[in-house]
Amino acid sequence: MARDIPGICDLLFPQLLPSIITYLNRQAKSISACEPVSSILINKTSTNAAMLFEVAYARTEQAMNGEINENWESCLNIALKRQSKYFDAKLPDELTENDLNVARKTSLNLVTALRHFELKSGYSIIVSPDIPGFQWISKGSGDFAVGNNLIEVKCTSKNFGSADYRQLLIYWLLSFAGSLEGKCSEWKTGTLLNPRLNKYIEIEFNELISVSAVGRSKLEILELFESIVSDYSSKLSIW
Repeated sequence: MARDIPGICDLLFPQLLPSIITYLNRQAKSISACEPVSSILINKTSTNAAMLFEVAYARTEQAMNGEINENWESCLNIALKRQSKYFDAKLPDELTENDLNVARKTSLNLVTALRHFELKSGYSIIVSPDIPGFQWISKGSGDFAVGNNLIEVKCTSKNFGSADYRQLLIYWLLSFAGSLEGKCSEWKTGTLLNPRLNKYIEIEFNELISVSAVGRSKLEILELFESIVSDYSSKLSIW
């Protein structure tokens, strides 16, 4: 959506500035039972990092759905299908032992973190939770959820960036709009999770909104969002 409507996040959340991102990132925590994946191991991989993460993510989904045995061929095929939606993805001939080690460690960290959130909340993890659509915006799905906490996974060597927080805010906004129509519940908390670095940030959306939306209420944000989306749709129909 951010690609379709350039600047929409800047209009809705203009105070999500670098200084705010730095402040939020200082609140990052780690899971005691996890360890960061060594950069030395990652530098030795023979597979594209984004593809390798998709493989680890697919394995995590299998594990969360109760599949005990590792099926890396299936994980590779799932990863290729997902990456092909956005890139000209190519399937590696095979995963080296080091590739498998990195994917395994990343997946184990992710599974351990998700189990931690389950235990903490008392709710079961939901894989690919529904994200409602709005007007011409199609519905989609998030990464994971537990209770009313939306969990988005990022697997990079960098700290969380403004795009990551904006994604959480847009997903919250769509849930808020859907909740007013009785379609779904509103997300109350958002979590950014990086299993590669073993870092996560959990923040209440009320707090994130208060530091990013120049004092607008939730309804005011939604009204502005509806106006922007409707205006963009009108321009498309004219073109």
